[in-house]
Amino acid sequence: MGDFLQYVEMDSFLHRLDPRTKFLFFIVMSILTSFVKTGVALLFLFIVFTAIWTAGHIGKYMVVLLKKVKVLLLFIFLLWLVLGAFRINEGPVIYRAAFSLFGSSHTLSLEWFDLYKGAVFAMRIFLMISAFYTVILSTNFSQIILGLRSWNVPYAVAFGIGLIFQIIPMIIKEFSTIMEAQSSRGLEVDKCGAIAKMKNYVIISLPLLFRVLGKGHSISLAMHYYKLNFKVKRTSYKMIKATYADAVFVGVTVLATAVTTALQLMFYIPL
Repeated sequence: MGDFLQYVEMDSFLHRLDPRTKFLFFIVMSILTSFVKTGVALLFLFIVFTAIWTAGHIGKYMVVLLKKVKVLLLFIFLLWLVLGAFRINEGPVIYRAAFSLFGSSHTLSLEWFDLYKGAVFAMRIFLMISAFYTVILSTNFSQIILGLRSWNVPYAVAFGIGLIFQIIPMIIKEFSTIMEAQSSRGLEVDKCGAIAKMKNYVIISLPLLFRVLGKGHSISLAMHYYKLNFKVKRTSYKMIKATYADAVFVGVTVLATAVTTALQLMFYIPL
């Protein structure tokens, strides 16, 4: 298993699906998770994702993904706790205290609703990232381009979109390399408290930026040296064709979208 999550060659129903089907799944789920703000709906959607990962044999890779983004999710959770602490909500109270600051009275209030809100936003971010990685882990670079070209997307645009799907794992790899280098110099990135961990991640963000810029420059030079010409007409030995499995997957996606939307409307709580 790669330590930075990239395309995994295997024989599963998810890998055999038409790349256009998986690309549509990514678009639909990205839109869906951008407006769903109900815990019940997000929990149902997470169960659907888990079933897809299990059937596609990529569940263990999604666990790796969760471990890699746990600090980000924790930061989002704590951020909403801090923001909610200065707002009084209805429901059971965990802690509430009044204090005066510069002659003004304020109330510090932490309710169970704040925990719910933080968990909802953390779950939304994880599902957004997961939809992206579901495509990355099961679709290689050429399949993405081939699928987009079948929709008459210009080759330059299709190449750019496919490159984005490949660059993200490269960035994660660079991030992992920098973390290991900093750990060897004595900077404990993981074995520390949540606040110190977030501070350490900020410290390593600067070298990550320069490494990413360097990778981008290398890709640009490679495209220049190999004289990549987007105007040249290209053919493909492998053809893609939707099958019965694609119809089933699209049906599951539509059903999951409908149920999630219904749960969003039924159990919506203003955040």
